[in-house]
Formats: sequence, structure tokens, C-alpha cells
Amino acid sequence: MRSGIKIISAVIVLLVVVSCGSGKKEFEVLSFNPVNNKEFNKEGNVNIQADLSDAVITGMIIPTTKQCEAGNFVFDFTLQKEESCKEKLYYRLYYQNESYKFDEKEELSDENFYGSWENTAIGFKPIPDFEETVTISDSFRIIGNPRDEKKYYGSNPHIFEQVDSLIAQKKAIIKNSPEWYAEILKKAKRQKIAPEEQVHLDALWAVEHDKEADKSFNNRWKRNPRVGEYKIMLVVLKESELKKTPNEIQNIGQANDKGKFMNPFSYFMADKQITNGGIVAHVAEKKIKVLAKMDLGSGIYIGRTGVNKVSYATTYYNGNCGDQEKMYRKAQFKQYFHYINHDFPLKNIPEIMDAYDPAFTIEKYEEFKKKYEQSNKFVDTFVNSSDCPCKTVISDSSTNTITLVNPGNKEGEYKKEHVGIVGRVGFTYGKWRAKIKFPELINKYNVWNGLTNAFWLLCQEGESDWNMRRICNADIAYVPRDAGENDEALKKSKPQTTYSEIDFEMIKESQFWPKSSYGGKEDYPREDASKTDDIMVTCTNWDLACHEPKNFNIGAVPHTIEELEFVHHRWDHWYRALTTKVPAKNKEVFGGDYYYFEIDWQPTKIVWRIGPEKDKMRIVCIMDQTVSAIPNNQMSALVTQEWHNQEWWPTAPFKQNFVPFPKNDIVGKVLEIEVE
Repeated sequence: MRSGIKIISAVIVLLVVVSCGSGKKEFEVLSFNPVNNKEFNKEGNVNIQADLSDAVITGMIIPTTKQCEAGNFVFDFTLQKEESCKEKLYYRLYYQNESYKFDEKEELSDENFYGSWENTAIGFKPIPDFEETVTISDSFRIIGNPRDEKKYYGSNPHIFEQVDSLIAQKKAIIKNSPEWYAEILKKAKRQKIAPEEQVHLDALWAVEHDKEADKSFNNRWKRNPRVGEYKIMLVVLKESELKKTPNEIQNIGQANDKGKFMNPFSYFMADKQITNGGIVAHVAEKKIKVLAKMDLGSGIYIGRTGVNKVSYATTYYNGNCGDQEKMYRKAQFKQYFHYINHDFPLKNIPEIMDAYDPAFTIEKYEEFKKKYEQSNKFVDTFVNSSDCPCKTVISDSSTNTITLVNPGNKEGEYKKEHVGIVGRVGFTYGKWRAKIKFPELINKYNVWNGLTNAFWLLCQEGESDWNMRRICNADIAYVPRDAGENDEALKKSKPQTTYSEIDFEMIKESQFWPKSSYGGKEDYPREDASKTDDIMVTCTNWDLACHEPKNFNIGAVPHTIEELEFVHHRWDHWYRALTTKVPAKNKEVFGGDYYYFEIDWQPTKIVWRIGPEKDKMRIVCIMDQTVSAIPNNQMSALVTQEWHNQEWWPTAPFKQNFVPFPKNDIVGKVLEIEVE
């Protein structure tokens, strides 16, 4: 048996060596087992669900001490050398995510997630002197920020701070600074909010900015390991070859003089790099496959700087939701507080009604519309976010679910309130799959309740320089979201940004776009969406109008991708997002106990899928790098139930302002979120 293993291993190594060069072979790897822990499979690939219990603070670590006694993957290899091999030998192990990567021959392969020893200062390790064969045992683990890049450093996340005093200090500084305060007043006027509220918002920003300026601690969570499959490569080389190996390979945390990193898989597995038998690059057949599953029962953290309100009630704080230290350290979700755009006021009819009430017919909707259009007696307000954290988001540790509640209105109250959650563990790429019981969007008469159900991804800490997207190589690059919606906005484009967003939004809407989106043709497609039981599944990539894709389009344009046709839509050159709309039956998507929504985000494309079961999903949209700039920064998952402004969906058959305020609570439930 042992001689058989030697023969198989020798053949594998011989193939690698021959492919790398034709020099004399002085040593070879007889066997290499990248994972030899007793807790994991001895044969075949290693499948591991990431332990996220401490990932908010430490970042994702694969494996942890909760998963194996060593808290590392233990590996071993056996080396044989010829008598003629007199030089000192050295070894090093590298790992790389294979599921979400660029080919090693591509320039962007330096973006791949690869690593080696946790301490990047440790290079190739010496192999003790031996006669004929030696077996080496060592260990490694897959961690965040494996290149030890300084841009991912920040303040120490292990320290829990109550920031109330810091916010108060910043407010005092702002008010005592005439120039700063003058800018605050201008900003408050533009945003149509009270000066005191703008002072508070700027103070929150300043506290977070100061925190980010502290670069004393390696925040590994800022570049978490990717999910999916990892390959493991063992490199053994002679001392003479080591001396010729570039510094960027010996220390993967070292960039070249152009600031670029060198991927060791690109270097060692390329023919041009290996010219003799003095190097063996051995890739193990055994792979490590990682799945991440969010703990919905771990609680909901209310970060003081994330509420975006001057004052709010803490009445509903409890043992599984609040701003306490336990939630800071363990809760994998925060309550999401929407930005309220004051450019879009809610001029709503002063009616309170259950949208599912049999009396809320199309005729009743039209009656409301006619009555208030003529009288102009609207409730002038804005869509709100909660001023009572934990009241409308409930994390249940016994069922491992999160419940979302859009609150109903009592007589005389007029409020449409967003509700949502956002993850605190971020990833780059992956199949983000959510199992959700969203509320139905239309009643039996096909009348809309006003809600938009959404599962989406958003850049983590969107204004932080550590989370920049790749440069957009175009004359019109990323157009900032606050640059306006006109041609002047194009002049404000910039080569890099931190903002990224990928959306699933479900709404009662037409599957077609306005006449202008079809070039002004008189025979453009249209429908009376009020007569169907369809809702629209809309898929959006916020590429911020980066004009680099060769098929960047304006209006509704069909594209064929992977033999499927999709109509991609963009409002104008300056518009920051590309969207598709696909009809689906309301009862199919929202009438059962749950439905699945998947955003398959890859380096060069995004695929959106929906379905009743995990293994029964259908593609509803694909966008690749030929039509839209695909983000490459770290993002978090969100689930929201929102009241969108009616101006955003001009072909919707029912208008938000004429949909009554909800009488009863509208409830949704998040049952599962995983990334693979």
C-alpha cells in the first residue's frame, strides 16, 4: 500500500515538474495531505460551515477552536531527495479561493483571495537536514486580511465604547466652530431638516471618521475570507531558488513599486517561472469548501451612531436587541435605519385602511384618488424610519428567525414606516441566498398595499477608504449618488468609490418602461398592470454609471447573456443603476410559507435567481461586465420592507400617495440567510 502511494504521488509530482521545466529532479513530494485533523474528513474534500460566533469582532476564521481542537488545519507532507541534492530545502504553503477568482494569467489575479502563514513576516520555512525521506507536519488557518494590508487596520474592535459622550463633544465642537456651523446650516436647508438634526448627523459622521483614523489594530473583518472552494498549494524549493524568488512572493504582504501584489499561484504555476527541477509546486487534490450561514437568533445590535436620529426611545430594548455590550460582540445584524430623502415628500391621502380588506377594491382606490386630487387635502409628511429601535425588528433565538413589522396606524396617526435589518458580517462575492416569508404585495383585486419587499447587498461601511471599489477606466467613471440627476452630474465622476449595491426589489409595477425608454416609438410595449396578479421582481446593480462596459446602454435594451435574453434599463447617461423587471405571480412568491431569493455575485457577473425551494430556482436576470461594472468590495446583506416614493416607478398602476396608511401591522419573517 505504501509503495502504491509513493508511485501515485511521484507521478503527480513528475507531471508538475515536467510542466514547469525539464531540469534534473533532485527531490520530490511523495505525499501531501493539506488537512489531517481528526475532526475532518480523512478522504475527499473538507466541507466546513464557518463559525461566525465571533466574526463581527475578529473576522471570519477557518477553522476555530470550536470546530477542531487545534484551531488550525493540520497538514503534513513527505519529501524524498536524491543523494546528489546537497542544498538546503525550504517549504511554504499557500491557499487560494477558487470559486470566486480571476484566472491566474489575468492582471486582476492579485485581487484573488489567497494567503499563507498568518504572520506574513514568516517566509519559506527551512526543512531539517535529512538523508532520504522526511515527513513534515505543520498547520495553517484561513483568516481575513491575509496579506496584512495596512488599509484594513483601524481601531481595536475588541474595545466596547459607549459613544454618547463622544457625540456630545463633537456637537459642542461644531457649534463653537463658525465655519463648520455655517456649512451645517446650508446643508440642513438643502436637506430640508432642522439644523439641530443636521448637527447631530454630522457629529455621528465625525465620531465614526475619528474612529476610522485610528490605524492601530488589524481589522481582519474588513477583508473576510471568501466562501466557496479553496485549493492548497505546497511549494518546496532549493536555497538557490529561494534567493531568486521575488520578495513579493516570499512576503505576500509586500507590494511592488507600483503598489501591486503578486499572486503566488500565478508565479509558481506559470511555465515561464519554473526553469529547472529546483522547485516543486504541488497542488493538493483535497479541497476545502466553506459555507457561511448567518445566525438570525444571535440578536440585533443598535449602534448609537447608526440610528441617525437626535432622540429615540429605548423602551423596547431587551436581552436580544439593544446597544448593550453583549449585542455589540455577538449580534450578526443591526436594525437598518433608512436614509430619508427629503426631496421626495409623501403627500398621502388621509385614509387608514387595511390593504387586504375586501372593501379595498380597484374602484375604492380610484374613488380615493379622484376625491383627493380634486380637494388637494393630503397629509404632507415623509416616509419614516423607526424612532423606537427593537420595536419593529425581533430576533428569536429559539427559532433562529428575525421578524420585520411595518406598524399599523391608530386613528389620527398617519405614518408609513420602513423596517429592515443589515448584516454585520460582510463578504466579497458568493451565492447570497435568503429564505424569507415576505408579506403579500397585492390583494385579491390586485390592488397594491404600497410596500416594496427587498433582499439586497450594500457596501459595508460605505464611506470608508478601506472598502474602495476597483478603478473605473473610463472618461465617465463613477458618478456620486449626491451629484444630481442631470448632465452636470457627469462632470463630477471619479475613478474610485466605496459605494456598491445589488438589489432584489419586489413591487406592484408594469413589466414595461415608459415610452421614452424605447426611443419614443409610438408602438412601444405597454400593459394595464392593474388587471394582472403579477408583481415585478426587479434586479438592480448600482454601477454608478461607470461607462467602462462595452455595452453600456441607455433606455430599455435587450442583451443576450449565456443564451438568455434580458432587457436591461438605465434612465440616462448619469443614472447610477442598471435594472431589469421580470413578472412573477404574487401568490407564488408571497403566498406560501417562504420563498428563496439568491444573488449570485461573481467577479465578472451577477446572476439573480428565485424559487420555491433551494434546488428549484430559476434565473430572472444576469448582468456581466459587458453591460455593467461589477463591484469587488465587501458587502453586507439586508432585508427590508419599504414604502418607495411613487416617482421612482412611473409605470406603476397604483401610486404610493393614493394608497391608504396601513391600519394593521404588516409582518414579514426572515428564516435563513447563507452565503456559499
